[in-house]
Amino acid sequence: MQNLEPINEKALLEIYSRREYDQLSEFFISVLEHFEKVVYYTLSPELENTINVFLKHFFYIFTQQDYIIGNRYITRFIQLNPTISNLVSISSFGTTDPYLKILENQANNFVKVLALYSARNEHKFDQKSFFKAESSFASLWYSAYIGIYRCALVNAKARQNLVDHLAYADENHKAWHNINDVYFGSTYIDDHLDRQVKQRINRTIQARFVAEGVHCQNTPNPKKIAIATSMWFQNHSVYRTLFELVDSLRGEYDLTLIHLGSIRNDLDISLFNQAKFVYFEHGNLNISSVLSNDFQMIYYPDVGMSAESILLANLRLAPIQICGTGHPVSTFGSQIDYFFSGEEVEPPFGAENNYSERLVLLPGLGAIHNVPLYPLKYIQKQREEILINCPWYAQKVNYEHLCLLQEIIRQSSKKIIFRFFSGGALNRCNEFLPFVKDVQSLLGKDHVEVFPAKPYAEYMELMEEGDFSLDSYHFGGSNVVSDSLHLHKPIVSWEGQRWYNRIGPHTLIRAGLEELVVKNAQEYVQLALKLIHDEAYRHELQARLTQSDIKNKIYGPQEKRYFKAAIDYLCANHEILQHDTVRTPIHIPK
Repeated sequence: MQNLEPINEKALLEIYSRREYDQLSEFFISVLEHFEKVVYYTLSPELENTINVFLKHFFYIFTQQDYIIGNRYITRFIQLNPTISNLVSISSFGTTDPYLKILENQANNFVKVLALYSARNEHKFDQKSFFKAESSFASLWYSAYIGIYRCALVNAKARQNLVDHLAYADENHKAWHNINDVYFGSTYIDDHLDRQVKQRINRTIQARFVAEGVHCQNTPNPKKIAIATSMWFQNHSVYRTLFELVDSLRGEYDLTLIHLGSIRNDLDISLFNQAKFVYFEHGNLNISSVLSNDFQMIYYPDVGMSAESILLANLRLAPIQICGTGHPVSTFGSQIDYFFSGEEVEPPFGAENNYSERLVLLPGLGAIHNVPLYPLKYIQKQREEILINCPWYAQKVNYEHLCLLQEIIRQSSKKIIFRFFSGGALNRCNEFLPFVKDVQSLLGKDHVEVFPAKPYAEYMELMEEGDFSLDSYHFGGSNVVSDSLHLHKPIVSWEGQRWYNRIGPHTLIRAGLEELVVKNAQEYVQLALKLIHDEAYRHELQARLTQSDIKNKIYGPQEKRYFKAAIDYLCANHEILQHDTVRTPIHIPK
């Protein structure tokens, strides 16, 4: 049980009878923190029994009216809301609904309700009453509630509750917590609500910087550019798609890496003249290394993938500030001036409506994939089932899309195994087992394999064993399409109206496989079924991939010069562009 001691039921009841409530709170929190930090990937009978025994006594004591939570424990219990929700979902209890009903009409129930009330509940409370009662605790709960988005979007009830929760805005909501969960997660929960949520977060951050008197001293050097990211290391998706673009600046500009977050020993600093570090220290963002700088421009490849990037994007650190397709979603109201994307991928009309930044369209995809660091092993499948790769980070898997997989199972005459590669998304608060449970409940245990995070080579070996791949929707893949093509595996990709659900389809079009691009749910299901049933067609696609010049079509870096051309143009014309009354996209010519 990895240092989790057996639950002493008798001792707990004796402590309760002595009214030593702080000791009980400390015990409950210590057990919950264990499950917050230690992720279990299999539910053994021993583990299941331990969870059930703990929850049985936790609920019994926690819902007693005379059990009072001491002030110093209140915040921690609310923060543990996602862990409680996940733990209960894999237990025999299922949800906390019965205990919320017990608490509903009790005195002194507020904090207890906030700890137990999550997106998995059917029982409803009025959110407005929470903010009216105590806005600081309600604000903390609002953010904690969203924390299960990575594993809960596969659950129909939880997905809808998360959408409703995200849509709610309260005038008394003043503070944001776990902003990377809320900001990053909002797009996966609902790709229309993310705009208003990010706007609210940005306004709050900017007001806080003003109130704290945070001000940057900038003396711009026309040749100094900073790249601010937490993801500049090999095999990360951001690095894999944007390295070549940044490389185009080498020699012409003096480049600085601003590494966001904890220092890593695998950072690639080969492109940079120097490195600076921005990180949280004792709960506060330490930006001392960049507050005084000489940058003419800052390029943020992936705003939203770290809390540091979200905060920095709301500061004016340099005269020109840009973000890119590392996390291909607008910041919707930060201090970023331009969004770099690809003319080949963006919709031909109205793309600018998806961004608050002014859109800069480079010829091409807006990204250049590095060749995957995996030599083909030509693995032969040793199983009879059709193995379908679903290389989707867990937050990309949602209930509506799983219903399409359910339909594929229903119509297939062959045995199918969907192999989900959840990546590192399910690495906290014990999210993995609830995710597996919900996926299996919809598709059936016999049709599902879910893998936790794997080393890249091992992940690619498993992918190579598969028969073909499916892309996710509404948030599609980029590197996963590259991986599939590198492995000579067909992948079905669904084209939408955003870069993040168009990059996959347009990569396939470049590879000469436009027939694998679909436009709606019916086409998605029918093409998957064709790949299942028509072995000759599947092999013919694989042969075409083997013979195709993928290296130059997908991995050729010749378009990197357009990135530098865009940088040069903005450095020369930014002041003029700031006075433009129109916000039409800026097209960089070939």
